[in-house]
Amino acid sequence: MKTGIFTYVSIFVAGMLMTSCNNAKIPELTSMKCEYVPDGGTAIIYGKHLKSSEVVFPGDLAVTPNVESNDSVMYVVVPEGAQPGRLLVRNKAGETKSPFHFRDSRNVIINFDNRIATWGGYEPFDENGNKIQGIVEIADSVTPLPSSLPDPCDGNYGFLYGHYDNSWTMTHTMFIQYVANTEEGGRGNESVASLFKNESLNDLVLKFEVCIPKEVSYVGPRTELFFGPYVSGNKHGREKSAICFWKPYEDNGGRGYNTGGSWVTVTIPLTEFHHGIDNDTIDSKYPLDLNTATNFSFVQFGKADSTLIYMCVDNFRIVPKQ
Repeated sequence: MKTGIFTYVSIFVAGMLMTSCNNAKIPELTSMKCEYVPDGGTAIIYGKHLKSSEVVFPGDLAVTPNVESNDSVMYVVVPEGAQPGRLLVRNKAGETKSPFHFRDSRNVIINFDNRIATWGGYEPFDENGNKIQGIVEIADSVTPLPSSLPDPCDGNYGFLYGHYDNSWTMTHTMFIQYVANTEEGGRGNESVASLFKNESLNDLVLKFEVCIPKEVSYVGPRTELFFGPYVSGNKHGREKSAICFWKPYEDNGGRGYNTGGSWVTVTIPLTEFHHGIDNDTIDSKYPLDLNTATNFSFVQFGKADSTLIYMCVDNFRIVPKQ
């Protein structure tokens, strides 16, 4: 069957030549709002020609979309027992697989469960596994959080919180780091790209999940992301790294960035890792080399204006674009 055009079928019935047409198109999946959705949660999937289609999750689990779905977006409840991997979408015209992986676990750097951060951030859960409600500050006084912490998208997650008061300073509660050195709790001299360390940077992306509530929109400072070398005098290796500046608030006219309190997947091409430490425009003297990049930092860094940071993150991973 041809796609994208009408297919005409001639049928001779009772002495008459009748022509019917079929303009159904093969569906396509392009992305998910969040690639990590727990069993029983609602996944939001974007694509083309999705109306009257169904999605098959890895494990051969087929589901039909909710009634609010249309040609470009599907809302589906993730079935019990869904596994990581590509999704399949199909209708009467045909079927295709997604270019992305659902719950992509091929190359996770930090997931806060079995692959932990070595420095930074708050633990969002207490010793009983309940979400914390406040932050202990000076003299053991507890300050209530301005917004409730979200439910997990995939087990434990990282929580960055605090007022950024000191310019160009790494503040412990407002960064997440993975330092590969075994003395710091790392996994040894192993590339952060693991399976894909010999692939072209043009073909790879960094992905992670983020959740920011409306009440505490992110307005800066910028987030710096970089992969440092194993041997670094300051552990993280920022001064010898190609840096990415993540500033999503700039895409909203400076009004701030939030996810409405839900989890979303962020995708950053590895070609965006090219800035140096001297100023905002210069390229790094140390181009990103995945064979020697072992550490990872996600750091609030820049000019200080006492901005309140409130950001939950999970599942940092380097994976292929498709």
